[in-house]
Amino acid sequence: MKAEYKKGDSYTDRLFHWIQKEENLPVIYERTIKPKVYKVSFAGRPMILKGYRRLHVIQQQIDFFEHWNYASRTAARPLPFRPGTFTLGKLGCDWALFERMEGRHADFDRHQDRKKAVRILHQFHRTTKGIAVLSIPKDPLYVKWERRLEQFLETKDVFTDLGRRQMFQDISSLVQRRLEAFADCPWGEIEERAWDSHEWLHGDVAHHNFIVTRDQSIRMIDFDLLHTGPRVYDHIQLAQRFLPHVESERSTLVQYFPHVKERDIWWKGVLVPSDLLREWLYGYRSCLREESSFTRQMRKLEKAWESRKKFVRYAEHML
Repeated sequence: MKAEYKKGDSYTDRLFHWIQKEENLPVIYERTIKPKVYKVSFAGRPMILKGYRRLHVIQQQIDFFEHWNYASRTAARPLPFRPGTFTLGKLGCDWALFERMEGRHADFDRHQDRKKAVRILHQFHRTTKGIAVLSIPKDPLYVKWERRLEQFLETKDVFTDLGRRQMFQDISSLVQRRLEAFADCPWGEIEERAWDSHEWLHGDVAHHNFIVTRDQSIRMIDFDLLHTGPRVYDHIQLAQRFLPHVESERSTLVQYFPHVKERDIWWKGVLVPSDLLREWLYGYRSCLREESSFTRQMRKLEKAWESRKKFVRYAEHML
């Protein structure tokens, strides 16, 4: 049998040789998306093949989707290799197949895509509440952001070297002040209520995890960070993803989230510019790998920071 993949990547060669010859499965390689994530066809059907180092991450998704009655209308589901077999172990990973949504990633610069993303996220929250399967524990959002702030503070020398010490101090001060206000919310009670009622979060509401299909409907993909917790976490992080596209129209952001119940808490979270730290740290690490320059990443941060300062001042005034 002729190998149905591109030669040259020994790991990929071995993987698809094993799938096709030893497992005798009709999985045809199309292209590599990123390490251990492939576009494939399975018996002629377009799919995604994904490898997991930790079995519990994919097992949780399989259990969850088995209980989610509305999954076919909302998300890319895990599918079996053969009846009853959703994972196969080889080459240090457990492999799983997912539906492949044909279309484009959502563009949060488009008003209609923002509306669709909020709508499908609300549908996900509404239709998954009460699903009682074991959830992988996650830290509260403010704890995650505190760790991110600690990592940001460790990059101080770069700001000093590039003559941006004052910007570093201004960002640090604002993040600490807004994060303290957010962390002061009664998270113990809020999280306990969410756990008791089995509220589920997607956990990674970036634009690339929303697919606008050819008929202009929208679906969610990549549930690797799925867990139980307060829905407001997803709403906060989606609003932060929108911010770079709506900061010049400051009053419009809240209009996308009319169904958010914990409005004060939502605002407190949105006003923590943790997303700027995330993007800076991503760029910082790319510089360490010599894939970018610190000067370029600093310019990007400076531009984003100038815009965000104005938004935070406006929102604090309104509040």
